[in-house]
Amino acid sequence: MAKLLMEDDLNRRLVALLQQEGRMSHAELAERLGVSRPTIIDRVKRLEADGVLGGYAARVSPASVNKPTVAFVAVRYKDNNEIIEQRFIKALEEEPDILEAHTIAGDDALLLKIVADTPAGIAERLRRIRALGPMVTTRTTMVLETHWEKAGPSPFPVDREGKKVKK
Repeated sequence: MAKLLMEDDLNRRLVALLQQEGRMSHAELAERLGVSRPTIIDRVKRLEADGVLGGYAARVSPASVNKPTVAFVAVRYKDNNEIIEQRFIKALEEEPDILEAHTIAGDDALLLKIVADTPAGIAERLRRIRALGPMVTTRTTMVLETHWEKAGPSPFPVDREGKKVKK
C-alpha cells in the first residue's frame, strides 16, 4: 500500500516537506500545499499507518553531547548461527552509542555507525562490541569530517514551498 500512497503527487510533496521540517504544523503544510488542514491530517495519518512516515525525532549532533568522534564498523562473525546473530544484534541495539546497524552483503555481516568522545572511546566501544558475540571481529573506518546527512530518500526534489524543482 505504501507504493500506492507514494504514487500520489500530493503525498510525495507532503513527505518531502516533512523531511525538510518534521515539526511543521498541519496548518502550515496545508497552506504550502494549497489544500485544507483536514486533508493534511488525513494524509499524514494514512502515511503514518502505512509506514511511509516512520516517526518524528530530533536529530542531535554527536558533538553537542560530547561525542564528536564517529566511526563506521564492519562486523564479521566466524560462526554462522542465526540465533546467536539475532541475540548479538539485540545486544548491539541496547548500546546507546551505536546509532545504526545494517546487515550487508560481502565478507562482513554488519555495518555499524558508532560515536564516542575520543578515538580511545571508539576503541572501548569496539572492545564491548567484540565481547557481545562469540568469534566477532571488527574493521573500523574513522570519520574525519561529516559534510551532511539526509533524513531519508526524497520522493522528489522540492523547494521550500513544496513545489517541484525543475531539472
